[in-house]
Amino acid sequence: MSAAAGPAQLTVENVGVTFGGVRAVEEVSFTAEPGAIVGLIGANGSGKTTTLDMVSGLVTPQRGTVRLDGADLAEYLPEERQRVGMVRSFQDCRLYPELSVFDVLMLCEDVKHEVAVVPTTLQLPWARRAEKRKQVAVDQVIGAFGLERFRHHRTAELSTGTRRVVDLASIILAEPRLLLLDEPTAGIAQREAEAFIPLLRRIHEVADTTIVLVEHDVPLVFALCSTVVVMERGRVVAAGPPEVVRADPKALTAYLGASDEALYASGPSGAGSAGGSGNEHSESNERG
Repeated sequence: MSAAAGPAQLTVENVGVTFGGVRAVEEVSFTAEPGAIVGLIGANGSGKTTTLDMVSGLVTPQRGTVRLDGADLAEYLPEERQRVGMVRSFQDCRLYPELSVFDVLMLCEDVKHEVAVVPTTLQLPWARRAEKRKQVAVDQVIGAFGLERFRHHRTAELSTGTRRVVDLASIILAEPRLLLLDEPTAGIAQREAEAFIPLLRRIHEVADTTIVLVEHDVPLVFALCSTVVVMERGRVVAAGPPEVVRADPKALTAYLGASDEALYASGPSGAGSAGGSGNEHSESNERG
């Protein structure tokens, strides 16, 4: 399968995996239509991240299939999935701590558009043009994500929330057709978490991609996602549009709780609206 253009369709059918006799995930199915945002929620140990690992190829499903635009990915290694447009983020923001934000993003462009050392060292005209195109791409993504004031900061000096933004900016440079996000707001300050709703909306629009999101912040998921998948003990117990899942007794029992408090306690007021600025990245009150 060669890389195509535009957002991809992801189809997960009856996937399952067992670790040491424990069925971590069993018969999980869902579809992310091209351009959709699908959110996976559930308590710790419900199988959300393991499901994402099977989609990205880090864990091999023992049962079921994962398809991208109809093509079975069973034989695709994680790096091969990336080459056809599947890009995965991780909770721990795997950045280079000693590099500046600009250098980290330039490194992402270097990986995507590799130029030989000799032409670059000799500053041959075509190598200079290629380098200029990389710098323009990095400048654009720095501007789009409100990172200008952090351009020359080492990533080790940034708050967890701002490192997450840099990580997301690097992902956009990879031009994903399917973006897998593993708890992008985990461990960040509340003010920064609130900024992620408009930020992720912007990513969705700018990247023109399909997103599958694993997230503990229920208000964020309900504000962003066109489909919500609720998992419990490795199985899907409810799935559908947010307004349907919100009223599903199985979803309420499994994760959301018996009242609306579970839907609003962890997120910003008016989480369902597009308010807020994606450019707010607090450098204070950070723990984690």
